[in-house]
Amino acid sequence: MANKRFIPQITTPEIKANWKDYQVEDAFLSMKGDKKKWSEVAYTLKYAGNNALINITLDNLFKSNPLLSSVIWGNMLPKRIEDLGTGWNRYFYKPQSVDIEINWVLQCLKKHKGILKLFVSLRDKVEKCILLGDYSQAELLLEKSLDSIGYTVWYYEMRLTIAGLQDDLSKSIGIVSNFNTIHKDLKRGFVPLVLSNIMSRSLRSVPAYEYDADLYSRYKKNRTEFQNDRYNYYLFRLNYYQNYDIDDLSVTLMMESLNSVVDRYVLMNYVFRSYIIKSDESKEIVSNYATSLYLMTSDRCWIPYILFKSYKKLPEEYYDRNFISILDKYYTGDYYNVIIECKNYLVEKPYHFDVLKLYCRALLFKNKGFRPITNNTDSVLNEVARLVHSVMTEQDNATSLDLLYQRSKNLYGLSFASGLDYYIKEEKKWMKDSWLHLSTMTCFDPLFTTAFEDNEEKLAYLDWGLKHDKGSIVIPYQKRRVEKLTTEESNVVDYIREVDNAKITFENGEYEKAIELWNSIIEKNTEYIPTVQTAVEYTFMSYINRGISYRQKAVRFYVDKYIGNKAFVSKVDTKQFMIDIKNSRYEGLRNDIDFLIFVFLNAENYPQKQFVLESYCKYENVVYPSELLAKFKRKDQKKVELFLYLLVTDDLLYHHYKLKSTLEVLDEKIKIASYLKSSFPDNYLYANMCTELMHEIVAYRGMKKLDDSKIFVNEDAIMKYELCKIDDLYDRFKKQAALVRSNRVFVLVNGADFSHNNAADLIDDIATYSNNAIEEVALQIFNVIRLAFLKSRFGLGTYLSTRIRHGVFEGELRSDLERLNLILSQSGQQYMPSDYWRVEYSLDSEMRKNLYNAQAKFSDNIDTLISSFKDSVIQIRVDEYDEKKGEFDYTIDTKELCDRLMEIESKTHDRESFCKGVIAYLWEITEARLEITRARISKELKPGIFNHLQTLEQCFDSLSGHDTLSADLKTAINNARAALTNKLTKVENWFYRQETKFEDFDIESHIRMTMEQAARYYQDIPVRMDMNTVSLPTQIRSEYSSSMFDLFFIFLTNMLRYSKNTNPRIFQISSQMMDEDIIKISLINDLQDKIQEDSLNHIFEEKMNDVAKLQQEGGSGLVKAMTIVKYDFGNTNNTFTIRATEGKCVVEILFNIKDMLVNEENIIS
Repeated sequence: MANKRFIPQITTPEIKANWKDYQVEDAFLSMKGDKKKWSEVAYTLKYAGNNALINITLDNLFKSNPLLSSVIWGNMLPKRIEDLGTGWNRYFYKPQSVDIEINWVLQCLKKHKGILKLFVSLRDKVEKCILLGDYSQAELLLEKSLDSIGYTVWYYEMRLTIAGLQDDLSKSIGIVSNFNTIHKDLKRGFVPLVLSNIMSRSLRSVPAYEYDADLYSRYKKNRTEFQNDRYNYYLFRLNYYQNYDIDDLSVTLMMESLNSVVDRYVLMNYVFRSYIIKSDESKEIVSNYATSLYLMTSDRCWIPYILFKSYKKLPEEYYDRNFISILDKYYTGDYYNVIIECKNYLVEKPYHFDVLKLYCRALLFKNKGFRPITNNTDSVLNEVARLVHSVMTEQDNATSLDLLYQRSKNLYGLSFASGLDYYIKEEKKWMKDSWLHLSTMTCFDPLFTTAFEDNEEKLAYLDWGLKHDKGSIVIPYQKRRVEKLTTEESNVVDYIREVDNAKITFENGEYEKAIELWNSIIEKNTEYIPTVQTAVEYTFMSYINRGISYRQKAVRFYVDKYIGNKAFVSKVDTKQFMIDIKNSRYEGLRNDIDFLIFVFLNAENYPQKQFVLESYCKYENVVYPSELLAKFKRKDQKKVELFLYLLVTDDLLYHHYKLKSTLEVLDEKIKIASYLKSSFPDNYLYANMCTELMHEIVAYRGMKKLDDSKIFVNEDAIMKYELCKIDDLYDRFKKQAALVRSNRVFVLVNGADFSHNNAADLIDDIATYSNNAIEEVALQIFNVIRLAFLKSRFGLGTYLSTRIRHGVFEGELRSDLERLNLILSQSGQQYMPSDYWRVEYSLDSEMRKNLYNAQAKFSDNIDTLISSFKDSVIQIRVDEYDEKKGEFDYTIDTKELCDRLMEIESKTHDRESFCKGVIAYLWEITEARLEITRARISKELKPGIFNHLQTLEQCFDSLSGHDTLSADLKTAINNARAALTNKLTKVENWFYRQETKFEDFDIESHIRMTMEQAARYYQDIPVRMDMNTVSLPTQIRSEYSSSMFDLFFIFLTNMLRYSKNTNPRIFQISSQMMDEDIIKISLINDLQDKIQEDSLNHIFEEKMNDVAKLQQEGGSGLVKAMTIVKYDFGNTNNTFTIRATEGKCVVEILFNIKDMLVNEENIIS
């Protein structure tokens, strides 16, 4: 046996606070250069809680052993790209205290005061240049910073922010690729992952909501506690304003310690902000930390934290006279000078978002429209200001808010984003904490008093400001607010004074008086949306606070204001009220249209909406919602319009208990939409809505074998309504595809190696890389198209759900067993005994019990089998981490996907053709999954059912003493086998693809179908069509169905609208062949009395020549009709004429029908 060398185990000592420096040094030296052991010793030193010991010991050790500095502090000042994030402080030891971790970082930062001071100055200059649009100067400053502060994540974040604002995709990818090229062989650090996400966040073409969802999805798949910590760091670091409330802040500091000292300093501000949000008790200790940092750097960002202790020693520059001057002028209504001073202020300090808000409000009160802040009109500062102004002035500001959110995401690395994000949260009624806003107030602001709980602190703060400017108007005024003293006479402008007086009245619990004050404010300020928003919010709360008997008034008030201007109610938080009224069974509320509208607008789930709708229908003694139309004649028409609009645009009708099929839902919707169109003709939205619904109905009614197969995707509707707004994403995909084909190699993050699963292991998320620059955007665009194909209202999931999963599947397989009295029905968790056998055969109690037990067991087996089959087979799966397993599996290997999308892109020329190519690819996947599903029906479901039948038969055989019963039970089972054989064959046939293809058609039937739909617009107009159409040798091909419908719909609706008012109205419709190829279709109706035919013909001529109308709503029908005839029908010689003559309107449509027929035989005259 070979001798083995004995290697003694080194025990890591636990350092105590009372140790001497030489003891600590010995502890490190005894580890014999083992980096992991050094880290363990450092961990115990960190938690010893003795800063003097930390600093003295480490300084001495670093002089003799420089490598130890990298193990303990990491690469604090990376001078090379490869040094960033790759220090040896990589060992993860679960932090026990956020305060200990903050203190540890502070000891590190203290050693680099000079660097941090340089950084603070540089940060403000770079942010200023970015916001003002001076990107070249910002980049120059960043490049110079490499010599002074080295490489930092912040440096790359700023460069990516600039590239994103410039909309330069190639530049963004190049920045990240160059970094990754150097890092890909290092196998240390997670900076590549961080930069990859920052690049996505910075791009204008990456939708902000998509970024949120993708990040959350990627970093919420937690498998171990360590990975949970890591993922929380990513969410916090990359999407702070959506994840500021993570559980453990200490981990973020430990993770960030791999990066430069500058990056640790930057993160500290976010940690402090969240620390205070999570714990009020932390204010004093955080104030101490901030004071320490302020003394190091004089950075304005720490001042709000310092204020939680003594503010008497604040620097003089904290009082910004220019800012207070703006507030004074704003409060006194001097909006002209507010505008001037705000512009001057923002040119110097563009990061101050509150000044930008004041600027926009001053523009609003001056009613001057938007004016750029700086001469560089394309600067992001001007862009944000323009959007904020739109939010303040638009009745429907949802689009502007979404654009603001997008820009906020692009600017996340700037301090400006904090104020912007909070503003968006206020407008969208998202969860927020006031400290997110207050912590950005880096100069004296009377509003900061809300950070204090004690009135004495608030007044002392204001007195400090007053010492610096005794002539200020806003500061003494704010003191009266703090003291809850109403102000009747003052230099302060009326609306501010009245709003504050009303708030004080509300806070004093005088709700009745508050309502009067708020209503007065609303009446005086209807043009000023922000003022009305506040008034509406407080009025609603006042009604609620008055008690249950005022709930109805609150609801009516809300609905009235919503109808007046949708933006008026945007600040009202109704979540708790919705919970309260539901829990109290809607006590104090009347079952009327106000209540319905309120619930439709505010309920977060369909059951609550469905409950109130069905209750109202019962109250009005109707079954279907469309039957309410007759009841609405005498009701407030604005409320009727809103209610019906909400009803038809929501998916609520798909949940109605009486509407069993998609066609029934669409028919119900078209009735409501037609009522809206005829009752409110000035709103073109309803005409478009009707057209969209009719296209859906025509598609459903015109499909082949729709009832034979349950596998259907309405591709035309998906293209038209789901994939019509992905041009930006498609454009980005094309650009990146071009980069791939340019032969330039881009090294991008492909994923991460999550193999380190131990609690005390390496921090690194070792990135894996790809040379495929298309990968990320390929996944994004594929996910969007796949989602539309599978999950949209026109997608496969809808048909699987409504036609198979929800009841149909069970019903098909259970129905014959129920008919033959073999299977039992369930009530709750119990199967209910069947009366059939008991009554028919007069069974005794023992026989009944045995029969019940056999049937109950069989019923449970069958139901379990069906349920299991549905969940394991008839289930769509798109995420490899999804616990649901289904045969409709659309998870695809990334390389295979990228290759296929590149191939599709090379063969297509625009968004539409590309999307169709991807849909064809999805159909390939679906066909393969359908084949597997059919096989599982044949090989698993069918034998399983028959095995359970056989078991039931054996149980029946044991029932002795009743020969007739036994014989009849056996007969029932044999009949069940025969019936189920047919049913299972039918179910198997469901799982074949139903192509999105219309039936081929003839002209006359198509005209009649179109008239049926057009007549829904004008339900009170009786019509008679005199038809005389020529027979064609074959039908017209199905692909022309939709265009032909649109063409006839344009003319028939105009005939209904403008024809002579006779009873019935008579339309003469005929067709004839002009030669072997050309068909002429004539549509004739009587003109209304007193119509001037020459004037009407002149109108026709003008409309036909107004091509610009094609892109507008209204008045474009004739131009669209000509486009259909010439281009949709595929022959530019096609045409039509329309003229008024001899008291009639005559339309004659001529088109070449030869190539439109099912076959290409010439038409025989």
